[in-house]
Amino acid sequence: MKIIVLLDQIQAGLGGKEKADTELGGKKLAMGAADTIDKTLKKKDSEVMATFFCGTEYFSENKDLVSGKITRMLQKMKPDVLLVGPTYDYHDFADMALEVGLAVQTNSDIPVVAMVASEKNEDLVPQFSDKLDIIHMPKKGGTGLSDSIDHALELCNKKVNNEDISELKSNYCF
Repeated sequence: MKIIVLLDQIQAGLGGKEKADTELGGKKLAMGAADTIDKTLKKKDSEVMATFFCGTEYFSENKDLVSGKITRMLQKMKPDVLLVGPTYDYHDFADMALEVGLAVQTNSDIPVVAMVASEKNEDLVPQFSDKLDIIHMPKKGGTGLSDSIDHALELCNKKVNNEDISELKSNYCF
């Protein structure tokens, strides 16, 4: 399974809030938080094929442009799935991840899985939970991150293989 991960500038390791104007970019490697996911994937003969990143401020000022470019890049690169997050409890990142995830799911045939914490995102989760598969994850510094990653990757695998996801969704998704 080949996964592309979407991160904000912080989780990609490109700087803090002062770098929120970072333009959309990507690298054909696992960056920042995607590295943890890649280590888990490699145990299952899978990999993160690329990391896309975008500053949250840049995204909020260029939503259609960013969503369109990501969708087109995904269609060209043909990953098995797009994983948006982990967003932890970062509201602006969760908003970007969910909006891009929905755009990709709506405008392509690439499956999408999101990883979002409920804390600080109480307004976003209900807006998207009936449209996207969103795995529960802990807030930054909370416990259970490795379990959330395992559940997200299991959901990715089931979606890629067109398997029934109803039990997994009822146990681990919003």
